[in-house]
Amino acid sequence: MGLQEKRAAKSIEDQYLENYQNEINEIVGKDLPININWDTFELDYIKFVPSVCLQRLTDALKAVCSDDMGKEAIAESVNSIEVYCIPNEGAETNKELKLENGVFALTACWGGHHSGFFNDLVIREYLENNL
Repeated sequence: MGLQEKRAAKSIEDQYLENYQNEINEIVGKDLPININWDTFELDYIKFVPSVCLQRLTDALKAVCSDDMGKEAIAESVNSIEVYCIPNEGAETNKELKLENGVFALTACWGGHHSGFFNDLVIREYLENNL
């Protein structure tokens, strides 16, 4: 990870990550740490983390946690969130959502073509089907 990528990631963390983290913690009713694996991101995709990744994740969690059953299911099954970025080429077939051992991992091309990442409806549906 070069200096440009480090600066871009720090900028996103400083401007957006804490606010999204706090909102998600409030939605789910517990601390749910988000780890963005910056070393998997190309420079051009880092700027899309707030709008394409974190906002869609937040919206999906709002829908899942809209009642006590959803909040309880998230609280019992998800202890942390991991975000990974993959190359745009092949992202449509290589993107993945995975919930395993309390870790909800989102792997996609967060700045490429829309077919290479997940919208909030798909994230919500995945969680509801796997909780």
